[in-house]
Amino acid sequence: MAEKLYSSWVPGYAAFSENAGLRTFRQAFGVTFTIPPNGTEWIHLPIPTPVILANDRANLDKVLILLHTRLNTSVIEVSVWDGPTRVFLNTNMDLRGDWSQGLKGPLESGNVFHVQKTDVRYGINVTLRVRNLSPTGGGEFSLTSFGGDFFHNA
Repeated sequence: MAEKLYSSWVPGYAAFSENAGLRTFRQAFGVTFTIPPNGTEWIHLPIPTPVILANDRANLDKVLILLHTRLNTSVIEVSVWDGPTRVFLNTNMDLRGDWSQGLKGPLESGNVFHVQKTDVRYGINVTLRVRNLSPTGGGEFSLTSFGGDFFHNA
C-alpha cells in the first residue's frame, strides 16, 4: 500500500530551554528567548510522534521550524533525536533571519530539514543550539511553531 503522510505541529510556546534561568517570554503565538551576550543556549522542541499507525512504524521525512533570529542571534546547530538516539545533525550553521511566517528552503538552507529516518521508535525531539554573537547585548530568538512530516506504509 502507498505511504501516507502524517504531519504533526506544535505551537512555539511549547519549546523550552535547557537553562531554566533563561529569560523566556511566552505568548499565544509563540515564545521568545533572550540569549545572554556571547552566550549559547540549547532549545528543545518536542514533536508529538505517531510512532505506530495500523501496526506500522513511522518514518520521519523532515522537521520544519518557524523561527526568527533577532539582535545578533544565530542558529548554529540542529539535531534531531528519536528518544535517546540522534538521527540527524547539522553543525557549523549560521542560520539568521525571519522564518516565522512560513517555510523556506528545499534542503537545509532555510527552516526545512530533511531527516529521512525510518522506523521511529520512541518520539521525536529537535534540539537547536542558538548563539548570541553580541559581546554586550542580549539577543532574541523566537519560535512561532514547529513540526514534522511523517510517513506510514499503512
